[in-house]
Amino acid sequence: MKEVLTAEGLTAIAAKGQSFDPNYHEAALTVDGEDDGEPYVAEELRSGYTYKGRVLRPSMVKVARRHTG
Repeated sequence: MKEVLTAEGLTAIAAKGQSFDPNYHEAALTVDGEDDGEPYVAEELRSGYTYKGRVLRPSMVKVARRHTG
């Protein structure tokens, strides 16, 4: 069934390790850390999906900040 949905345009949203994007990721938790670093997805809590480029469900994620120095 997953192959059929993929062939029709369903795509999983890349999350872990990616820069946090509120259009695709829903921040459920944040990790204490650098206040001035770039936010990124530290952990994916629930998978998200797009269908033909439109978000069906954003990924629920834990957000941390990258060390910038």
